[in-house]
Parts: sequence; C-alpha cells; structure tokens
Amino acid sequence: YQIINNAIDVAAYTCDPTKHQEMRRQLDLMDELVIGHVGRFNPQKNHPFLLNIFAALLKKEPNAVLLLVGGGADMPKIQAKAQEFGIAERVRFLGVRSDVADLMQAMDVFVFPSLYEGLPVTMVEAQASGLPCIISDKVPPECILTDGLVNIMPLSASPEAWAEKILSMRAVPRTDRHEEIAAHGFDITTEAVKLQEFYIKSVEK
Repeated sequence: YQIINNAIDVAAYTCDPTKHQEMRRQLDLMDELVIGHVGRFNPQKNHPFLLNIFAALLKKEPNAVLLLVGGGADMPKIQAKAQEFGIAERVRFLGVRSDVADLMQAMDVFVFPSLYEGLPVTMVEAQASGLPCIISDKVPPECILTDGLVNIMPLSASPEAWAEKILSMRAVPRTDRHEEIAAHGFDITTEAVKLQEFYIKSVEK
C-alpha cells in the first residue's frame, strides 16, 4: 500500500508581505497583534478556552484582535461568551470563508487549543503560511512539519501562560516554508506527480 497525504496548494499559502498588508487593510487592521484560529464551532475546538486565553492576552497587550474563521452550531454560544467576558469588540467572527489562505496572511500568531484532533489540515495550512503556531498537547505532534514554528502548550496550563507564550511567539519571523511542507509530503503539486507516477507504473506492470 501507499499513503497519500491530504496535501494542500502550498503556493497559495506561502507568506507574502504584500498580501499581508493588503489583507490587513481589507480587515481594517493597522498595528494590532492579530491572533488567528480556523475551525468549526464545536466542543472539540475548545473555543471557550481560546476566549479565556485571549482575555488574558488583552490584559498584557490591549492592542490585540482575535480572528475566528469558521461556522457551526456553537457559534452563538461563543459570541455570547465573548460578550460575557467583555471582549466582544476585540473578537471578529468571520464565518465560513473561501479565502482562508488570504486571511492567514493577516494573522500574526495562530492558536489551536483543541481537546482532540486527527491530523488537522488547518495546521498544515498555518505552517505553510509561515505562521508561528501554538497548539495544545492534545493535537498530534505529527502535524508539526516545520522547524521552530510550532510550540506545544498543555491544556492544564493557565490562560495567562498561554498568553505569555503568544507574546513570545509574535517576534518569530515569517519565512517561506514551502520546502519543509513539501518534504513531508503535503504539497499538492509534488504529491500529484507522485500519484501519477504510481498509476503509470501500476499500468505498466
């Protein structure tokens, strides 16, 4: 047998300073620290804890914004929770989007505190974007495809500890990670060629 990874169009996600500025203008963002998350609004993604983390972050960095991309049944509950925490004006619910690659260009740090995961494609996309990422210890480490870009935090750690980690990651430079992603078999262009060769050789046999 041969395993074919759920690869992505890495070129579409590769960090682009021009696109970064363009997307921030479109989202009316200036010099804010932009925290990003992409995922359905369901218990698995642990949005309540993410809001706790962001509330703790705002005490240390008031000029921060949280972008939440995705839809789902629990979105109204999370919107109400943001109101309850008094942080609603700093949290943007962007809904289901077809331009996730572009939205990631506008982010500074990607936070993913899931309660459990398989191998999240979102994490492949975030790393392809060159985004510094912070994931929970319940996310499989197999999703870490880059050097120095992903930090693991235990869910048992306090929101304040997560906030400190976010602040420490904001200075990580965004660079082209195409080669690293491709080397792990997650570049769709490379993997398509491999699959084509596999079929050709199978037919020849």
